[in-house]
Amino acid sequence: MGNRVTLAREDFEWVYTDQPHADRRKEILAKYPEIKSLMGPDPRLKWIVYTMVAVQFLAFYLVKDLPWKWVMFWTYVFGSCINHSMTLAIHEISHNTAFGNNRAKWNRWFAIFANLPIGLPYSASFKRYHLDHHRYLGGDGVDVDIPTDFEGWFFCTRLRKLLGMGLHPISGHFIAEHYMFLKGHETYSYYGSLNLLTFNVGYHNEHHDFPSVPGRRLPMVR
Repeated sequence: MGNRVTLAREDFEWVYTDQPHADRRKEILAKYPEIKSLMGPDPRLKWIVYTMVAVQFLAFYLVKDLPWKWVMFWTYVFGSCINHSMTLAIHEISHNTAFGNNRAKWNRWFAIFANLPIGLPYSASFKRYHLDHHRYLGGDGVDVDIPTDFEGWFFCTRLRKLLGMGLHPISGHFIAEHYMFLKGHETYSYYGSLNLLTFNVGYHNEHHDFPSVPGRRLPMVR
């Protein structure tokens, strides 16, 4: 893995084999074919997203007359938690887990709806690049999760990696997912309580092994 950068080659872990999750998926399914029953849309997801969007817009209204210090407080403590969660709902929807693979257009429009409280319109482009991330995990110049020259220099500490979604505790999931703590192991899973707010994105090995399994069912894969 690694991108075309001016840093020394040893600053990255370079391997020349295919990403491991496709082979792992075949091996696991051969041993546990019942996992196939966990694949498919999650009927609860759309109702959770509807509720989250409604809560955010209600919160916008409720804080309109508050002093700025309280607006900033509730934005960080409450609103940002929901927005972080919403980005991971969009991640779920990008795998067509809201309405299923046969209704890709419905999933696309629903992701745009989920994107509304966040403000920055990114859901459509996210799907394209995220699916490339799954298909070409760690691929030089293809996987957009690989740092560019500037990112390799700037995001050189674990603390700065939190800036991907703001300096917020929930941003820690970025570190857990693909930060190479142990040589040769690029994908990590986290099984703590923050999964309750992040659609089980912490089950990241499980997610990369079976991206068509909704987050709610990933603990069953484990």
